[in-house]
Order: sequence, then structure tokens, then C-alpha cells
Amino acid sequence: MADILVVAVLIYAVILLLKKTHSLFLFNGIGVLVLIYIAARYFNLYLTSYLFSFFFGFFVIIFIVVFQRELRRFFEWLSLWRRFSYSKRELIPETVSLQVIDAVERLALSKTGALIVFQGEEPLDNVTGGGIALGGRVSVPLLLSIFDTSSPGHDGAVFIQGDRVRAFGAHLPLAHHGIKNFGTRHRAALGLSERTDAFIIIVSEEKGTISVAEDGEVKLITDIDELTARLHDFLRTHLLEDGAESKRWTPFVNWKEKAVALCASGFLWYAFVVQLGAGTITRIYDIPIEFRSLPGYTIENANFNEVSVSLSGQNQDFSFLNEERLKVSIDLSDKADGRQKYDIINNDIINVPGSLSIIKISPRTLQFTIIKSPPEQ
Repeated sequence: MADILVVAVLIYAVILLLKKTHSLFLFNGIGVLVLIYIAARYFNLYLTSYLFSFFFGFFVIIFIVVFQRELRRFFEWLSLWRRFSYSKRELIPETVSLQVIDAVERLALSKTGALIVFQGEEPLDNVTGGGIALGGRVSVPLLLSIFDTSSPGHDGAVFIQGDRVRAFGAHLPLAHHGIKNFGTRHRAALGLSERTDAFIIIVSEEKGTISVAEDGEVKLITDIDELTARLHDFLRTHLLEDGAESKRWTPFVNWKEKAVALCASGFLWYAFVVQLGAGTITRIYDIPIEFRSLPGYTIENANFNEVSVSLSGQNQDFSFLNEERLKVSIDLSDKADGRQKYDIINNDIINVPGSLSIIKISPRTLQFTIIKSPPEQ
């Protein structure tokens, strides 16, 4: 049960990341490949299984090269233990959002470019650069003066933390691809939203339009009420003071993703552990005995004609075992006629794949009589 839960948590984390970066199609593609591989193993499709195993190393390299941005984002996201610690963050009073909305509306009317960043749960220091520390209380005059074209940091971004402007003139990471009908500010805001859960407000210097960037998307705002609603929703979820409560894990948040992760984990456990086997397993075979290197003699009165052999190994190793070819081959080149006693050893068992181990032979002591065949008339 613990095994299923651990895998489910990892799958859930991957689903959330792919959903956040709009790369959920990767999960679907990987799922199809896993299903094909499991089906190939279950129906003993040796060639398909072999090809999957052979190309797996190359597939990993190709996957890393093609999706390096998503993988880097995943490890950055996974390293944020603060996400699971529910540590208290500096909350934002509702009056701050009102000041920001008022300032943004004025900046848009005067066609003054601006970038205002509200940090979510994820840190920004590892993906942003530059910036001038400030610490001033958020107000309309302060924001207007920062983005005034005569200000040294007007082309950069403003970071708001609590009721303070933590820094201004900061540089945001650019998105890998440009955005049609948008400029550098929008591309920088998109780049930050792709790497973090921040909420960014953009004012276009050329058109005087207002846009927001969140969850890897840039959306043009056509009405100031829409901006107020979007900002309030973000702050209420992350940072708003009047709605702040101690966060508790609830099974009903992202319940669809959790259900998919749990089902996928259970399916993988059933496929690999129950059906295909996991770890080392043991199987028992009844193997016939054959005698060799004894021309002109016959074998009579053997106390048994087959032995029970226990083989141990990984479940997939048994796929390459041909049960019908298993034999106990006894070399009698140094034996004379008469009653004989022979102890069967592991080397007497032939056609056993090298990946399997012989752990028991029963019975082991063979007794038989060698009789010289009469000459032909």
C-alpha cells in the first residue's frame, strides 16, 4: 500500500507540473508507451519487449534533450519543500490591491509601460536578476514615480511583498518564444509565469493596454473590473490578508488529478508487481534425465527418470526460458558397467539462461545399473 501511495504522489506531482506548463500531452504520450510495453510483456511479445529495452537508454537521452525546459521546471518545483511545509508568508492587505489597480489604470491612460509582479508560493530570486531594493510602502504616487520614463529602473519589474515594494528595476527571464502582437515586456512576463506561480500585470507602452501573465499564459484585459477580479482571485488564493487561513490538505482540491494519479499508480503496481512480477521469484520444473557418452551400454533400474529443479530470477528472465529444452545431461564416459551412484550437480542442468539461478535439485542422488548391450547377430 505504501508503495502505491509513494508512486501516486510522484505521478500527481508530474501531472500538476505538466498541467501548469501546458504540457499535459507529454503525460498522455508516455502513458501510451507504457501501455504498449506492458502489453508486450504480458503477451510475451519478445521482439517488442526487446526493442523497448534496447532503445530505452536512447529514449531517455532524447527525452531529456527535447524536454529539458520542462524537466528543469519540474526539479525546481520539486525542490520547493516550502510548498508542503505551509510556512507562513507575508500577506498582502486588500488596500494594496486597490492602490495597484488605481496606479495601473493611470499608467495605461498615459501609455506608460509597467511590469508589476506579485509573488506566489514559489521563490523568484533563482529565476530573476538585477533589481534595486526599495522597501517603500505601496502607493499610487510611488508606483507612478518608479515607472516614470525618467526613472532609472522604469524598464524593469516591480516586486510587491506584503504592503511594500521590495524591489524595482528587476529583470525577468524571457519566454523561449515570442508572442504575436506583444513586445518585450509581455515576453518577459510570460517567461516568469512559465517558471513560477507569480501573477504579473503588464502595461503596454505602445498601446496603453493592460495584460496579465499567469500559469504560462498572457491575457489581454479589456476591462478594469476584469483585472480587479483576476488580481483578487490570485491574492485570495495565495496572499490576501482578510482571507488568510492556515492551509490544510484536502482531498477535494485537484481531486481529478489525484484520482488519475492513484488509479495510474494502482495500475502500474498491478501490471508490474502482480502480473509481471517484482523482485526475485522462484519456479519449479520437472526435468527429464538423459545419459550420454555411453555407446554399447544400456541403463536399467534407475530409481527415478526426472528431477524437480527450482529456478530463481527476475520475472522477465523467465521469458527467455524454453521449458521443453531443459534437461539433466549426465556424462558417463568414465563409468563402468554395474550398479552406479551419481550425485546430480548444477552443471548437469542444461539450457538454463544465465540470468536464472538453480537453487534446488530434488532428488539429487541417482542410482542406476549400466549393462553392456549384447553384440548384434
